[in-house]
Amino acid sequence: MKETAILILDDEQNILNSLKRLFINEPFDLFLTTNHEEALRMLEKEKNIKVVMSDHRMPAITGVEFLKGVKNRNPQIIRILFTGYADIKAAEDAINQGEVYRFINKPWSDGDLKATLREAVKRFDLVEENRKLLELTQKQNEELRVANERLEIMYDKQKQFTSTVSHELRTPLAGIKGAIDVVVSGQPGKVNEEQMNFLGIAKRNVDRLNRLVSEILDLTKLESGTAGLNRGRANINYLIDDAVKIQKSVTEKRGLYLKAELDSQMQPVDMDADKINQVIINLINNAVKFTEKGGIAVSSKYEPNHNSVTVSIRDTGIGIRKEDVSQLFQKFVQLDHAVDKQISGTGLGLAICKEIVTQHGGKICVESEFGKGSTFSFVLPMEERRGTHDQHSDSAAAQSKEKAG
Repeated sequence: MKETAILILDDEQNILNSLKRLFINEPFDLFLTTNHEEALRMLEKEKNIKVVMSDHRMPAITGVEFLKGVKNRNPQIIRILFTGYADIKAAEDAINQGEVYRFINKPWSDGDLKATLREAVKRFDLVEENRKLLELTQKQNEELRVANERLEIMYDKQKQFTSTVSHELRTPLAGIKGAIDVVVSGQPGKVNEEQMNFLGIAKRNVDRLNRLVSEILDLTKLESGTAGLNRGRANINYLIDDAVKIQKSVTEKRGLYLKAELDSQMQPVDMDADKINQVIINLINNAVKFTEKGGIAVSSKYEPNHNSVTVSIRDTGIGIRKEDVSQLFQKFVQLDHAVDKQISGTGLGLAICKEIVTQHGGKICVESEFGKGSTFSFVLPMEERRGTHDQHSDSAAAQSKEKAG
């Protein structure tokens, strides 16, 4: 049995015999009958029939009626009607009721008829291929939907677990830190130099663990949306100026400069001043960590054409390798080539920065060439990018401006 079969119904046996001779070398099986009921039985039995061709004028049934029945039983099969009569009404009915692929008049051209059947088979295969592809796509989409639902459930549980564990760690950490401070103070007794060194190591690690717990809680709240944004109109230049003043003593001790390059045309931005201040401080600290000589410049730029502001933190540090750039804003990622190995991070600072900027409707990015420094930039829209703006009271806006100033 061949992969493809064609069924032909005609009440004249001599026509069927001539068609059998015509298609003897074609790459398909041929089923011929003068009885429409037998034709329907063949359709039920033979699963490889792709094309049905029927005469129109027959004693027991018209070709239009037969093809309409074929369409109802096997809508995927390609249907062709041929007749020896110039019957326009039959052609209209064949198109409207039987949804035929082609309408062929008798007598036909052998070459045209062969070409028509070959095209019909190709059409069947194409439609069937598309149908299977659609089914596969729908199945894969459903599998993807189920997988995403499972991931969301797992992610929610992970965040809940992380938050719970972090909260539970805070109390014993505070106790450990307090106990170390008491011993270091000498109240329980004198501590020798070697013991003091070990206590210093313990204290630094407790402090680092405490920072990690705090940042995990901050990121969990941001990602879950429970932290919220306390928006208000404020000038971002004030935040940059304050951050530079706060961090200047740290950079000067390391022999680095820290300066602000502020756009005098800057306009107020709708933002959570405290959280954007956290972003600026984090990015400055990150720049200090990877800078040995030179310094850091923090600049602002008002972009009226894009209704946005851009803040950039440019350093003269060692830069970032190309293979590391894609990992920068991921959680718990720490680059291993910091200038000062004593300055250890949690690997969450940049992830927190990205989440805060994203929640403001902005974007954060980095440009760097290894050995020549880096520039971290973030862009904030002037207004909150949502369909309807949050309604803030005058007092809340005033408090935000006071914090920023």
